[in-house]
Amino acid sequence: MQTLKDDIRQRIVAVAREEFIAHGARSTSIRTVARRAGIAAGNVYNYFRSKDELFCEVLRPLLNELNRYILSHNEERHLCIEVFDALDFQNEYIGAMKRMVRLYRPELRLLLFNAEGTSLAGYKERIAEHQLKAGREYLRLMKARYPHINIDISPFFLHIASSMWVNIFCELVEHEDYDESEVNRALEQYAAYSMAGWRELMKP
Repeated sequence: MQTLKDDIRQRIVAVAREEFIAHGARSTSIRTVARRAGIAAGNVYNYFRSKDELFCEVLRPLLNELNRYILSHNEERHLCIEVFDALDFQNEYIGAMKRMVRLYRPELRLLLFNAEGTSLAGYKERIAEHQLKAGREYLRLMKARYPHINIDISPFFLHIASSMWVNIFCELVEHEDYDESEVNRALEQYAAYSMAGWRELMKP
């Protein structure tokens, strides 16, 4: 019986993903999701209390991946002075961003541009805030290891830097008109530009 329930739940989520991606959150109908999943409309609410809860469940894998990606910047291997010069660190971070866009582009478009009317609306600002908090923690951790570095960075600048990162992420999601080599070149140049700036500010 539990296996059957799990199968129905997974079917609802799979169909809902397709409908949300095709029509956006506001225009997706629970009735259509239920019909396509082969169940009565009222039965959807035995699994999800609302369309918003179903929407969040569809995007849960992406949200978890976003959280892991942002927090990965503060992992042990990144807390070293060599991070300002080693291309390997930059390439790893860029590679992880590209992988996420490749795996979740439809969900990212849904989250970033078509989540109106849900509890996830305006999520770009939440990502920027999460990035800002992770950045502050990174500065604190680095200062604890390397007391000579400068972490007296304007809070407003940190906000600007976090917002810039989110905008670059949105551009990656939205534009498929550039080939991969051009995307790689742009990201490598952004990484070099960014690291040179942080090197100047923090003076490692």
